[in-house]
Amino acid sequence: MRAALALVCAALAAGCNMPYDPDGTLDRVRGGTVRAGLSPRAPWTRVENGRPAGVEVTLLRELADELGAKIDWTIGSEYELLSALEQQELDVVAGGLTDDTPWRQRVGLAGAYLTTDLVVGVPAAQPLLRDVRGREVGVPQGRPRTAAYVREAGGTPVWAVDPAAHIGPVAADRWELHAWGLTPGEVRLHRDKHVLAVPPGENGWLVHLERFLYGREERVQEILRAEAGG
Repeated sequence: MRAALALVCAALAAGCNMPYDPDGTLDRVRGGTVRAGLSPRAPWTRVENGRPAGVEVTLLRELADELGAKIDWTIGSEYELLSALEQQELDVVAGGLTDDTPWRQRVGLAGAYLTTDLVVGVPAAQPLLRDVRGREVGVPQGRPRTAAYVREAGGTPVWAVDPAAHIGPVAADRWELHAWGLTPGEVRLHRDKHVLAVPPGENGWLVHLERFLYGREERVQEILRAEAGG
């Protein structure tokens, strides 16, 4: 009797450590529907001819295939989607989020599936920069965060309509500089860890997503090259 009781207690204790979904997300989406929010932020997410596309969209479609599920997409602003996620109205949000998002205390974040470095590159014929202080640095249009990091480093950001044809240094992710035919240097302005967001407390679903994303960095790089047309 004591041995049987000990086994039951051990089983219960082990069960307490198992990931648990209070809202049953993982069980519901398996063979069912993943309610996914998309906030456009290329190349991670975008809307092309009315259809979701981008790196994270590809990853979520591969996840849905693994689960035998379909995806119901909701397109909106980051604030709208993360608010809905916090209220358990969505199962996952993709939008080029990084692990330093202000929402990190309000929603669940899957471990980073990719780490990227924002660096300064130059055209092939120019010497690499050791410092950007006092220098004009091209910034792809529509990237105010990149411009802010250039200013923090002492440089002067200027909009680069076509980064591949810019005559001076350009600040962008290392993979982008390669795609544009520029040579990345060692001046690192920032490091980003890219994540997907899930509802707070849905730990079983979070762990499943993290297991799916683990070890997929090479696959992500492959998708990025395709996004860049290379």
